[in-house]
Amino acid sequence: MYSDLVIEGHALGTWSAAYLKQAQDNIASYPGPQVGKCGIMDDILALLAIGAASSKDADMVRELCDYSAEVLDPESENEFLFGRAGYLYLLRMVKASFVDDPKTLQLITDNQEDVIDAILDSPRPWKWHGKVYIGAVHGAVGIITQIVLTNPKKYAEKLEAELAVLLTYQYDSGNFPSSVPPERDRLVQVCHGAPGVIVSLLSIKEYFPSLKEKIEKAIAKGRECILERGLLTKEPCLCHGILCSSDCCQVRR
Repeated sequence: MYSDLVIEGHALGTWSAAYLKQAQDNIASYPGPQVGKCGIMDDILALLAIGAASSKDADMVRELCDYSAEVLDPESENEFLFGRAGYLYLLRMVKASFVDDPKTLQLITDNQEDVIDAILDSPRPWKWHGKVYIGAVHGAVGIITQIVLTNPKKYAEKLEAELAVLLTYQYDSGNFPSSVPPERDRLVQVCHGAPGVIVSLLSIKEYFPSLKEKIEKAIAKGRECILERGLLTKEPCLCHGILCSSDCCQVRR
């Protein structure tokens, strides 16, 4: 996207390669994916995904897919940070670099289908650490988002009713509870609350035409909440701060 951008005399591709080399040189010190710890937070999975996507290395894709055993284990989680939804995100990111490689593309697709089947076969409501979470990182919104973005034609209609229920949990303030039954209207951040939910809704709303009005109302209310209680009050960090809030708070232009 920014092929002409140069920082301290080097293009972004050079910086990316240097970043990946540091990780590759120290890969032996990373524990690797484990059951219950196999989402986007895992160093090995992230390294393989970024490396495969940036260098179009099919061997790295195969290594990434070989870790599906940990992801598909019955004891694995379904959420984004530590679980199957995060693994789906990594597969989808990699897949975009192999549109002209049918064999690798099929390998990725087969893994995506297996992971989605495992998520959908899990008991409802989805839980993390024994609680029913709502948000984009640990909850149902994040899980639905990754499934739908992986294959909207196949799964959007199947998940429409669940998404419709999640929209009803929005507080009058525009925020969303972190879990159900709803507790105090407190957290406004990407992992719990409106910022993560709004980012998710923006990315999938086109696949739910019958929910268009409800989704747009939820986004509008959520943005007002983010402006008041997130963007103007948070420290500048990613998961809990304004770096997330600013992405989804396009209230007035």
